[in-house]
Amino acid sequence: MVQNEPGMFIGPIAAVFGVIIDFIFGIVYNFTVYHSLGLSIILMTLIVRSLMLPLAFKQQKSMMAMQRLNPEMTKIRKKYPNKDVESQQKMNAEIQKLYKENNVNPFGGCLPLFIQMPLFFGLSFIMNQSFLYVSRLGDLYTQISRYLINEVPGYTNFMVPLALPRVPQRMLDNQEIDISIPEQMNRILNVFEPSDWNAMFASIPDQYLPPLLYLYEQKLAIENFFGLALTEVTGLGWPGIVIPILAVATAIITSKLTMAMSLAVANDERMRQQQKMMMVIMPVMMGVMTIGLPTGVGIFWITTSVFQIVQQLVFNHRAGIKSIGNTPVS
Repeated sequence: MVQNEPGMFIGPIAAVFGVIIDFIFGIVYNFTVYHSLGLSIILMTLIVRSLMLPLAFKQQKSMMAMQRLNPEMTKIRKKYPNKDVESQQKMNAEIQKLYKENNVNPFGGCLPLFIQMPLFFGLSFIMNQSFLYVSRLGDLYTQISRYLINEVPGYTNFMVPLALPRVPQRMLDNQEIDISIPEQMNRILNVFEPSDWNAMFASIPDQYLPPLLYLYEQKLAIENFFGLALTEVTGLGWPGIVIPILAVATAIITSKLTMAMSLAVANDERMRQQQKMMMVIMPVMMGVMTIGLPTGVGIFWITTSVFQIVQQLVFNHRAGIKSIGNTPVS
């Protein structure tokens, strides 16, 4: 369905990252038209993750420090079995003192996630409305819309039945969509599925098709990435199902590498079991999420996981973690 304009939270984030990805796309497009949007997403992800490396290493050190302090924190908690306000305040004060003495920030490990999540939300909207942010795509959509409106006879006769099911009733009631205006027609073309494009082409006289097909092929060359439509929801069909599978697989490897460090210093058996459970839950959640999101977002997650795998291997090596199995050796 045609989407509303981004809100006050997503709009600015998408605008910033839209400029970045359009800049990267402009460079990539000069070298290769085919797969250029997919390559731009991968390149942008690698750049962003590289810039976040100092924070990532700080996160890992903070996590190890927190794990090593667990026995001391357990002792402090046992000192205050009562749950009254005064006891809890004393307990928290001692824990904060322990953090300060050991130069540990309990929230330091959350910062990389807080930075990454805006990128995730922004990229999700960019992939849903890529023609608004990738200038070359926007030009192609506008050229297609103008050609349909100005050159193809009987345009409204076949476009109205195709367009109306794609427009929410509230937009129709408020007259937010007018198929005689190219910029608004772009929003409808953006949510067209392959079957809609084929139905539209079948309704156009043959003599008007060549220029339209030429523009459409350019659009596909940019948006498709080795058979995957980056701007469409991944779903469970082939070949889109490859994205959730790869998202789960790379996330499992990342989790095992990350948990190897946690388990190496964890002294609490319950904590070990919780971490092992998260090793399964988080990758599965990622796979489920990618099914309902544009494929481009899945490419972002997979690239992020691959980067984190290399990053974690390096950090584990530096920390002396020699195994990623169930019983890591430090």
